[in-house]
Amino acid sequence: MTTRKRLALTIAALAAAVTAAVAPTATASSAGAQEGACTGWRTIQADGNAVGLKYRECDRYSGSATQTKAQLYLWDNKHDGKIAQGYTATGSNINGEWRESWFHYYGWGNESQHSPLIDTGWHKGHDVHVRLKAVRG
Repeated sequence: MTTRKRLALTIAALAAAVTAAVAPTATASSAGAQEGACTGWRTIQADGNAVGLKYRECDRYSGSATQTKAQLYLWDNKHDGKIAQGYTATGSNINGEWRESWFHYYGWGNESQHSPLIDTGWHKGHDVHVRLKAVRG
């Protein structure tokens, strides 16, 4: 592959990543019933922004059944042998007690770009918990 083609592909990938990062969020009035409504993007940083996480929560309703999901990007800004680790969980607060219905850990250690969009998929619950930490890779 020539240097020009490699550069063109890199620029195209960067443009797609920037477009995805600044895409407008859905609201209750504009989102379809199948997709649900999403919050605005929120950012979490740890270790002086050595690692970061940008996420939003989406909810959809069907009668008495409520489902929720998280969409997120992870990044690692520091060459220190650690990676960004995001923890996401779905569930509900019932009488002040958190009841988890699903959880998963995601990791990212590429210092040159953020992760692709991570979509947790729909899970039972009304709420999403998201945590971030830097861990040894």
